[in-house]
Amino acid sequence: MATASDEPPASTLVGHLARTGDKLIATLPPAFIMLVLINAAFLGMVLWFINNGQDARTQMVDKLLDRCMTIALQAQPSGK
Repeated sequence: MATASDEPPASTLVGHLARTGDKLIATLPPAFIMLVLINAAFLGMVLWFINNGQDARTQMVDKLLDRCMTIALQAQPSGK
């Protein structure tokens, strides 16, 4: 009879990955795991910041191009 605490069978890829993950977490010191989590959070914040900056630049360029097109369309064509 299988219970939830039984180890996954090692014959499958998922079983190998689960066992490797369990061994990795068990052997790493808690401070290192916290360092990895802090680095992941920092990387997420950096990517969020870059994405927001890109959105702001895109909106600014859109406004600039719209204004330039308005000016260009209202200009009188130069005659010969």
